Amino acid sequence: MSSDHSYLDIAFRNGSVITVNANDDEAQAVGVKGNKIAFVGSNEALHELLDLHTKVYDLDGRTLMPGINDSHFHPILNGMLGTELDSAILDTTPKHYSSLAAMLELIRQIVKIKKPGQWISMMGYEPLLFPEGRHPTLEELDAAAPNNPVHCMHGGGHICMYNSKALEYLGVYSPSDAVKYPADEVEVCAGKLTGMVRGHTHFGLWRQVDYTEEQQKRAAMKSHKQLLEAGITSVGDMGECDKSSYHIMQKLCRDGEFKVRVYMALHSIFGKSYSLADNQHWLDLGFMTGLGDEHFRVGPCKFMIDGGSGGPSCATREPYSHDPSMVRERGWERDETARYIKTINDAECQVTAHAIGDLAIEFMVEGYEKVFAENPEKVRHLRHRIEHCTIVDQDLIDRMARMNICPSVNAGLVAMLGENFTKFYGQRNRYLGALKSMLKAGIKCSLHSDAPSGPVGLKCIDGCVNRYDKIKNVQCDRTQAVTVLEAIRCATLNGAYGSFEEKIKGSIEVGKLADMIVLSDNILKIDPMNIADLNVDLTMIDGIVEYERRREG
Repeated sequence: MSSDHSYLDIAFRNGSVITVNANDDEAQAVGVKGNKIAFVGSNEALHELLDLHTKVYDLDGRTLMPGINDSHFHPILNGMLGTELDSAILDTTPKHYSSLAAMLELIRQIVKIKKPGQWISMMGYEPLLFPEGRHPTLEELDAAAPNNPVHCMHGGGHICMYNSKALEYLGVYSPSDAVKYPADEVEVCAGKLTGMVRGHTHFGLWRQVDYTEEQQKRAAMKSHKQLLEAGITSVGDMGECDKSSYHIMQKLCRDGEFKVRVYMALHSIFGKSYSLADNQHWLDLGFMTGLGDEHFRVGPCKFMIDGGSGGPSCATREPYSHDPSMVRERGWERDETARYIKTINDAECQVTAHAIGDLAIEFMVEGYEKVFAENPEKVRHLRHRIEHCTIVDQDLIDRMARMNICPSVNAGLVAMLGENFTKFYGQRNRYLGALKSMLKAGIKCSLHSDAPSGPVGLKCIDGCVNRYDKIKNVQCDRTQAVTVLEAIRCATLNGAYGSFEEKIKGSIEVGKLADMIVLSDNILKIDPMNIADLNVDLTMIDGIVEYERRREG
C-alpha cells in the first residue's frame, strides 16, 4: 500500500517486516516520507518509488518492526542509577553486586567521599540472589556508615533498609516509635528495629534524599540513550521524584532533546500524599488526560495500592506460599480505592494504580465496576488501566475485559525472578503476568519493564514468550506464555492503545508515524530462546534515524 509522494526520503527493503496491522501481515519493504510511513509492500513495488534522493537500507533478511512502547518506565529514576561512587543512586542490581558482603563494602567506600550527614542512596539488590540469602541488618548498615543516613532499596522499590541515622528522620529511635506509622511499615522483630521500612512510610522517608534538577536532567538523558539502544520509541513515564520532574521531562521533549515519546502519569514516587496532591491540582484545574502533543502528553492520574512482587510485599488474597507470616502490604483499602476511582473518572481522566497482588487488583476491579454501572460507555472510552496487574485469576480477567480495562503488565520479570515467583506464589503462578488469558479475553494489555526494576526492550519480550528464569536457569510455568507475534503486539500497538494513540503509532501502516526499529536477525525465524540475544541495529523516530549500531564487517 502506498500514498501520494514525489519520492521516498528513506526506504527499507529485503526484510521481514512485522506490520502489527489487523491481520499481522508481513511485508518486504517500507518507505518513509517526512515523519510518516508512506509505503508498505513488496520489494518490486518499492523499486518504482525510489529516486536518487532516497536513502535505501538493505535489511538483508533482518526484522523491521514498530518501535517498542514501554508503557511503564521511570526515565529519571532509571537514569539516576550508576556505578560511580558519586552517582545519585548507586546501582546495586545483581549484575553489579552479587553478594551482601560486596554491597556493604560499597557503602564503606562511599562513606570515604561523603561528608557526615550526607545521604547514601542505592537501589536494586535482590536478597534471595545473594549467597547470604537476606537483607542487610540495621547493625551492619550502622557499622558501615555510622555518620551517614543510608537508603538501601530493594530492586522492586517497595522495601528499603535504613540505618539508624536515616530512621531519625522519621523520629524513630526505638521500637516503641514504630507505632507512629501504619502497622508493619516500620518493622519491629523480636522487640528490635530491623531497619526495614515498607510502603508509603518508606516513600515518604525517601523524599528526604534530595536530587537536584541538574541530576534529574542528566538522568533523563542517560535513560534516553538506553531507550534508543533498546529500540524503545515511546514510554509511559509512571512517576518520578516530584513536581520538578514534570517540568524537566516536558521541557526536554519540547526542546527536542528527549526524542522518545512520553506519556507521563501524574504521580510522585515519594508516596501517597504527594501523588494525591499532584492529582488533585490537575483535577482542580479541570484538565483531562491527553493534554499535549505527539512528543509529550499528560497521562493518567496514578496512585499506588500495594507493594512489590519480588520482595515480596504485594497484597494477595492468600498468604505467600513460602512464608505465610510475611507482611502483605497495602496502602489503600477497598472503599477508599473505589471512592478515588470515582473522583478521577468523574473528572473524565484516565485512572491507573500500581496493583500487583490479586487482592489489590480486586480493589481496582470493584472500583471500576461501580463507575461502570453508572456509565458503561464512559468507562470503556477512558480505557482505565492497572499497572503491573501481576497476579490475577480468570474471574478478574473476565470482569476487566467487560469494562475495557487496559492493564500494563511486566511479565518479562519472569526472566529475572521466575524461580522466586514459583516459591512465593505456588499454584498462583498459572495466572502470574497472565498475558495469554488476558489476550484470549480480548483485553488490550501492554508490556513494560518498570525500569530500573526489570528487563527492558527485547528482554521483556523474551520473558513473555519463554517464561524462563535466565539467572537461575529454570523453566517456569508456561501456562501464560504467548507467541512472539502476540508479545510484539502487546509491546507496540497495545501500548499505543493504552495512551489513546493507536491511530498514529504502534504499527507499520501507511500514514502512521515512522517510529520503527531494525533487529539484527529475523525474530520470527530464530530460536525464541535467543530473542534476548538479538541486537537493535537501528532506531527511527519521526522518520529520523536516532540510533544506529555499529555492525562488524
